[in-house]
Amino acid sequence: MTIYHVNQAADTALRTIFDEVLDKENRAVVAVTGAQGAGKTQRLLLAATEAKEHHAFAVYFDVTTQGGWALRGLAGAFEKAARDAKLVKMLGAPGWLRSLTAISRAKGESHDPKEAGRRIGEALNATSPSFLLLNDLHNLAESNEIGVFTKTLEEVIGVIKPGVLLMFTCYASYLAWLTVNQPGFVSRVNRTIPLATLSDDEARLVLAKKLLAKRIVEELEPTYPFDREAVLELNRASRGNPRRLFELADAVLEQAVATRAYQIDGELVRATLATREAAAPSPPPLWQETSSLRSEAPNPPEASSPTAATGAKRRSIWGKSR
Repeated sequence: MTIYHVNQAADTALRTIFDEVLDKENRAVVAVTGAQGAGKTQRLLLAATEAKEHHAFAVYFDVTTQGGWALRGLAGAFEKAARDAKLVKMLGAPGWLRSLTAISRAKGESHDPKEAGRRIGEALNATSPSFLLLNDLHNLAESNEIGVFTKTLEEVIGVIKPGVLLMFTCYASYLAWLTVNQPGFVSRVNRTIPLATLSDDEARLVLAKKLLAKRIVEELEPTYPFDREAVLELNRASRGNPRRLFELADAVLEQAVATRAYQIDGELVRATLATREAAAPSPPPLWQETSSLRSEAPNPPEASSPTAATGAKRRSIWGKSR
């Protein structure tokens, strides 16, 4: 994961936060926002890697639109993390884990959010330095559980001590919606870190790192077979979105192989993308931040999927990207 990562301004801010939490100098509640494919999940996975390298306890949980009660799933994620960290011994589990097991195995959705939050907070304190990493909180947009879940997180924040990080990702528009509809929770967020689009230099670097893993001939230009103009065209077309950048680069590479082109220049990129646009419906536009949200709206605006029109089932030469 780290070998393909390109540091941006957001990573400098996160680095400081990680250090303070790992040294137990501070606690932190951090929201990372950005468009689909901007690298939100990647930052959580990097945080999990950071925790592992420093022998800290980390709980990673994907908030999904499926799978039932999110609070139960979160408690189950604590159980899994405890087993992975070998905190469950032959003679039994620690007390904090037993209290969460009751939530993960409960039937129905009747747990008191404050009590659940207190248990989660105490579990994080007992294992500090510890990271609680929640991915894609916006997936609760259409759930009637958002109120219960945010009340639980409010209680968690009230309980945690220095040495604990609560970090979650979501679309910026969803955080704005939460600010209006769940102000008690958002007011407890210490830091909001928006992910910027890739600059041209960052796009060159991220492509070079991906290509390095596929390289079988040494002493080539870092972005070969893409020349500088090709990278600029790809970054422009992807609007600086990392996931979209890889999807378009993959399509252009396939075209280059089909036409036996040994170098990919700007002209080939433009021709390939023009052909794709003419042959298929235009992909939905990448999500853009909405400045005004109505508090009475039942759901916040969501990001559209830039992969829908490109064939998500087709395997990419880049592998899985987030």
